[in-house]
Amino acid sequence: MLRNLPWFIAVSAGIAGCAATKPVNVIDTTPLNPTAVIEKQVVNNGIKGFFPFESNERHYVRANMRRDESTLKGTGTFSGYLIGTRSETDITRIDRKLKWSLNTEKGEYTECPLQGCTNPKPTPAKQNETAAKPPEAQHEAGCTMRIANTGFTVKATGQKKSINGFDSDEYQVAWVVNLRDKRARNTTSTLNMDIWTTPMTHDMRDALLVEESYARALSGTVANTGKQKILPADAAKLISAYLASSLKPGDLNAFLEAGKQMEKIKGYPVSTRLTWNMEGNACASKETKETEDKSSGKSIPTSTGGLVSGLAGMFAEKKAEETMKEAGGEPILSFTLEVKSLKIEQLHDSVFTVPDNYRLVSKP
Repeated sequence: MLRNLPWFIAVSAGIAGCAATKPVNVIDTTPLNPTAVIEKQVVNNGIKGFFPFESNERHYVRANMRRDESTLKGTGTFSGYLIGTRSETDITRIDRKLKWSLNTEKGEYTECPLQGCTNPKPTPAKQNETAAKPPEAQHEAGCTMRIANTGFTVKATGQKKSINGFDSDEYQVAWVVNLRDKRARNTTSTLNMDIWTTPMTHDMRDALLVEESYARALSGTVANTGKQKILPADAAKLISAYLASSLKPGDLNAFLEAGKQMEKIKGYPVSTRLTWNMEGNACASKETKETEDKSSGKSIPTSTGGLVSGLAGMFAEKKAEETMKEAGGEPILSFTLEVKSLKIEQLHDSVFTVPDNYRLVSKP
């Protein structure tokens, strides 16, 4: 996906467009077959505003083939200049053990084995891309935090609305994790989410089963698509990268795991908006944060009871983003994932082939 971009841009860039346009007067005579069509949109404000972007993706999936169309647009001043708007189309054919990457603007394509092409001489990264590194949490050298306790609450608000044709119900999630270093200093991670879900239809379930069948055929393992996850995968990767040097691997994995309360959320998420922030002085190089917290009258909960109590207060006072801003300015991360389409359609087999008028080019 969107090669030659920093990984944190690339991970989120699986995103949309249309199938390659055919000449107006050409009739597609290839067979029609049921195909899962999955379309999503991501709005990512970046870790602390670093490389914000919007992306759209459309996936056409059968049990042994897949077409991914993606468009990525940088929305910040720097990312807009560096990235602009980029699009990609990839076709993966498990049945033929091939992967094609299409350049729809030039009418060209490359062909690689299923596992991908290997370049003997990798293209050097651009200087500005090499220099651009995602921010990490600043902390005292050699200091790591551990999870002291957590609080997790899910609330059905009773609000309903239509999102992209899906009749949706709103849930609010508040997830607080108290982190502590060896000097007993504390930092509180607060993640709030507004999640809108829709009842799972037969058509939606069939589309997800097709995607699972494809993933199983590609990797040889069973994909657990039915397991409810607290975070969109791309948001989890951004948070993980930000905290990589602050938490040990075991604690980092536990930090990203949700409690069983996610089972309270009924239906399939079609819109997830999250805001995440951290406040405190664990592993801080200077103990100025603690002074700031005391002077502002804020207290950092250090017990599970305090965390849960704080969660209830969050729900009573205001929604996620307002809570974050009051807690300490703009959140570290603001991220929105929205499902535009999830269904089965009868599509021509030509969707999974390279157009006859495209020219094969070698990999750079």
